[in-house]
Amino acid sequence: MAENGYLTVRVYTSSAQLPIEGATVTVTQPTPNGTRLLATRITDRSGNIEPIAIEAPNRSESQQAGVRTPFTSVDITADYPNYERVMVENAQIFSGVLSQQNLELIPIEERPEVWNMTEIFNVPSQNL
Repeated sequence: MAENGYLTVRVYTSSAQLPIEGATVTVTQPTPNGTRLLATRITDRSGNIEPIAIEAPNRSESQQAGVRTPFTSVDITADYPNYERVMVENAQIFSGVLSQQNLELIPIEERPEVWNMTEIFNVPSQNL
């Protein structure tokens, strides 16, 4: 039986980690038929979104070898005008765990050649 894991996202810019208020955060899940939208949120003045509940496999299912993957994989995208879009693929959500994803956005004026690009980070599956 599935349970919930939780995801929160923090969006900021520069190595000083200045929060970005008003960034759009989209969480999707790959499916055999394409992609399923799980949530879209807007960051607050601290650059955070409220936690999103995401269905994840029951923790007890990960106690035995050969049982399905004990987490749910999601993709997280952050957009904000005049900043490079960032996407994290295959972020892992575990039942009963609050996962936080930090996303640093780079102003386009620092890298004008990327005005229409998405920076993608792929999280490899954990060896559990």
